[in-house]
Amino acid sequence: MLDVLTHFPLFKDLDAADLKIIAPMFSARTYATGAVLFEQGERAVCLYLLTRGEVVIRYKPYDGEPINLNRIQPGGVFGWSAVLGNSTYSSSLICTQACEVLVICGQDLQTLMNDHPQTGRVVLDRLARAVAFRRSNAEAQVKAMLNEGIKKKSAPIQEGESVMSVASAKEQQLRALIENISAYIEQFHGGSVEFVSFNGETLKVKMGGACLGCPLSPSTLHGWVEGTVHQFFPEIHIEAA
Repeated sequence: MLDVLTHFPLFKDLDAADLKIIAPMFSARTYATGAVLFEQGERAVCLYLLTRGEVVIRYKPYDGEPINLNRIQPGGVFGWSAVLGNSTYSSSLICTQACEVLVICGQDLQTLMNDHPQTGRVVLDRLARAVAFRRSNAEAQVKAMLNEGIKKKSAPIQEGESVMSVASAKEQQLRALIENISAYIEQFHGGSVEFVSFNGETLKVKMGGACLGCPLSPSTLHGWVEGTVHQFFPEIHIEAA
C-alpha cells in the first residue's frame, strides 16, 4: 500500500513520515468492467482514488435520462460527497474498464485530523487542490467545505449567527463555483453559465454563449451545471432564469 500511495499523483512527493501515517487508512479494491462502485442517492461513505482503469460519472436529473458527466482516468479522485458532509452520493460511478482503486472512509479522515493534525492539514490541502476546478481563488473555499464536511458539518447555528449570514456564505461559495463551471464550459464548448440569484434553496442561472439556442443546452444545465453543483450542495434546486 505504501508503494502505491507513493506513486499516486495526489500524494507524490509527500513526506515519508506522512505516508506511513495515512497508508493504513486505505484499502485496495478491484472491480470488473461494468461494475457500479456506488449509485446516485446511496449513502456516502468513502472517497476513491483510481489507480488503474477508467470510470464514468453518471448523473440522473429528476426529469430526464442519465447523463455522463465525465470520464476519470488513473490518478483521478471521486466520491467527494463522503468528505464534503453530504449524506448521499450525488452521482453514480460505473467502471468502463477493469479498475483498481484505493479507498478511504470519511470517518478515517476525521480520525486523521484528530490524531495527526499536521499530516491531516497536508492531506486536506492536497484534496482541496484536486477538487478545485481551474482557479486558485476557489481552492480556499473548497478547502473550507472539505474541512467542514470531514467534521460532519452537523452543528446547529450558534447564538448570534443568523440564518441570513449562513445563506450569504453559501451564496459566495455558489458564485465562485458557477464562475469556475462557466470557465470550464467556455473552454470546452464555447458556452457559459452566469449566476443570477440564490434565495437559500433555489439557485437561478443563465446560460450564454454557444449554449444560447443550442438543443443540448438543457443537458448542459441539468448535467454539467446541476450535476457539479450537487457534488457540493445536493440540497439546492437549480433553475434556468
